[in-house]
Amino acid sequence: MEIFFEHLNGGDVASAVALMDDRCEMRIHVGENSRTLRGIEQVGGWFLRADKGLKMVPGDVRDLGNTWQADLVVVRPGAPSQFLDAQFRVEAGKITSINLAPR
Repeated sequence: MEIFFEHLNGGDVASAVALMDDRCEMRIHVGENSRTLRGIEQVGGWFLRADKGLKMVPGDVRDLGNTWQADLVVVRPGAPSQFLDAQFRVEAGKITSINLAPR
């Protein structure tokens, strides 16, 4: 996960996305709703289409083996910072699922 955030926050989003499994799933919670993205095209595309300068800064990291949880501060140019609860699942060295929910 450290490598994922190093690439993402360093502006090398394509390298960060390359760490995802082809069948990766991501659930994003917005207000009362949630949306699930499936596959590298949707999940990776979400990161690749993000605003230039997107940064996700993890804090209070909990490494639970193949599950990784953290409080994230998301910074995007021209937008207020967001605080998210994040959960990543890693299997065989690839990110297989991401869950992002507002704090």
